[in-house]
Amino acid sequence: MHAIIRCALATTAAVALPAGVAPATAAAADDVTFTRDVAPILQRSCQSCHRPGALAPMSFETYEDARPWARSMKQKTALREMPPWFIEKNIGVQQFKDDISLSDEEIAIIGAWADAGAPRGNPADMPPPVEWADADEWTIGEPDLIVSSPRMVAPAVSADYHDELGPVPTGLTEDRYIKAVEVKEVRLWDEATQAEARENARSGFGNFTIHHIGVHSSEVFTEQTDLSLEDRSRFRMVYSLGQNATIYPEDTGITLAAGSELRFTVHLYSSGVEVPVRADVGFTFHPEGYEPEYKQSGFLAMGNIGDGLDIPAGEDDVRFDSFYTMPQHGVLTTYEPHMHSSGKRMCVEAVYPDNTREMLNCSKYDHSWARVYVYEDDYAPILPKGTVLHIVGWYDNTPKNRNVVDPRNWKGWGNRSIDDMFLLLPKVTFLDEEQYAEVVAEREARLAGQATNQQD
Repeated sequence: MHAIIRCALATTAAVALPAGVAPATAAAADDVTFTRDVAPILQRSCQSCHRPGALAPMSFETYEDARPWARSMKQKTALREMPPWFIEKNIGVQQFKDDISLSDEEIAIIGAWADAGAPRGNPADMPPPVEWADADEWTIGEPDLIVSSPRMVAPAVSADYHDELGPVPTGLTEDRYIKAVEVKEVRLWDEATQAEARENARSGFGNFTIHHIGVHSSEVFTEQTDLSLEDRSRFRMVYSLGQNATIYPEDTGITLAAGSELRFTVHLYSSGVEVPVRADVGFTFHPEGYEPEYKQSGFLAMGNIGDGLDIPAGEDDVRFDSFYTMPQHGVLTTYEPHMHSSGKRMCVEAVYPDNTREMLNCSKYDHSWARVYVYEDDYAPILPKGTVLHIVGWYDNTPKNRNVVDPRNWKGWGNRSIDDMFLLLPKVTFLDEEQYAEVVAEREARLAGQATNQQD
């Protein structure tokens, strides 16, 4: 089976890293402009955050907005710090849904525009503005059910806040299969108070007070070892600051049971102002009577080495390895590294039952952005039972890492931001023997068809 994955990756690598990437023609020319060359890039990959009322502190919707930031845009994109998409381009699977990353050509265009003095260009070349949904709207559509956490208050200055809250009844009278779930942080203050808080807050104040929040239904097992497929398909998730919505693969089902209650494992951090806050959890469901074809993992935590996490003060490139054995056949549908402030990089390698090995993905880690990378359906790794996932993480506990508060301190496993973690939190669609054979055959047929089309 894994030969199919290797075939797909070989094609990907050839596309992702051509020998000696050359700058785009437009980027190399003197007439690169904002309206013709830069604005379309910003609309696709930047304005979802860089617009009024969204997450970023500045807007890039117009030339007047973007022009003062031209040099910074060149620097941040060249370092691939922005947009926040950290999959390494020369290793492993590159086909992901909602990929906002920039190509080498697009990065060259932005750099050339900044070097040329950030010219506006012909206003007639400006693409129509994007009609963005209101920042308060749900990206999954109007939820069928919204469950809110109890009100919490993050003190202005204090140690990180941890608590177990709930239970909060869901109100469901019958079992429902979840199609998608999204978590929103809601600040419980009026606009005037928020404006004053932003004005008076120290520089650490930002768009998030919730570092992470675990959400799970009351009947979920807390331990994720030796579980049946039915146990694994019960609802449980972890939301981290800025995380995108979770959309489960088609033909799968996560169960939210009738009469269930939600419990919240909360981690807040202080930012210089007192912030009253809650978390709203929005669910969309499959239609009543829907029966999933496949079992889907609600929550899997791979790589936990607990007290084995030992990060000395002032050291960089501190490496740890961990292993997870697939208990059943499955499709890895997401890649989600989870570390804390000193986290630097993570890689995941598949060691198949025949002892062949394949690097699935590597990515930079930035604790300011919790990314969930969702594989395109035809490229999600298919892993036979017994496959060992080799998880490798690197840490930077030095002044070079802006997320580290005090690199003089040793760091180990813990829930605080100043502690650290070493986890892979993927979603997995589990398969029985018959389903595995069907999925393998379908993937082989699609890849064969793609190869034929490329030859034609």
